[in-house]
Amino acid sequence: MRLSVKLVFPIMLGLFLWGSLPASAEIRTVRVSTSYRNLLSDAESAGMLDQIVKEAFKRINIKAEIVFTNTRRSLVTVNNGELDAEINRVAGMEQTYTNLVRVPEPNMQMQFVAFARKKISISGWESLRKLRIGMVQGWKILEQHTREFPHVTHLTEISTLFEMLERDRIDVVLYSKLTGCEELHKLDFDDIHPLSPPLATRDMFLYLHKSHERLAVPLAEALREMKKDGTYARIVERTTCHLH
Repeated sequence: MRLSVKLVFPIMLGLFLWGSLPASAEIRTVRVSTSYRNLLSDAESAGMLDQIVKEAFKRINIKAEIVFTNTRRSLVTVNNGELDAEINRVAGMEQTYTNLVRVPEPNMQMQFVAFARKKISISGWESLRKLRIGMVQGWKILEQHTREFPHVTHLTEISTLFEMLERDRIDVVLYSKLTGCEELHKLDFDDIHPLSPPLATRDMFLYLHKSHERLAVPLAEALREMKKDGTYARIVERTTCHLH
């Protein structure tokens, strides 16, 4: 059976236009792994990073779905391609998890600190060696700097660690300053404070599975645009103002 020119031309035109679509138009939804359950990322996907990441993807015409994953599994799950992106990690994760691609613009800057009830003088990681330390499992930067320390407790819930600190079962809790202060606010523990100076201050990044590598630069540009036009600052203020 012969196809008429009237039928063939629209088919060929449609195929041409489909092949000409930008890369971002080929993906309708990406699933972004988060291991946070705090002001950065919550069950309603309305946390600070939830909103920042969803807006960045929206600006390149992609919908981002935020999916909760255990901290220890999050990077592995994205590296295996089971999920499309990891919401927030320090630079260098791609060296260990080789299927990951870092978006080259920070999501945020995070201060890693020691929280304590008592006045403890600290001056870097080594000054913590003899203390009883608590930390959340899977936080790579904390684990790397305390690997050889003799008294380290790893748990899955930050609230449990702060409760241990309140009962004097550990000396310090290592955590992010921002989210640690939020947790203390919820627990109403007003006698626990972050020690100064911070142990580390790091830029934090969104990571993609390598199958979405072409999205890294457009996402970085979207984040920069959000910071320039004030969207980023408004999201941060809206989600953290209760801690001021």
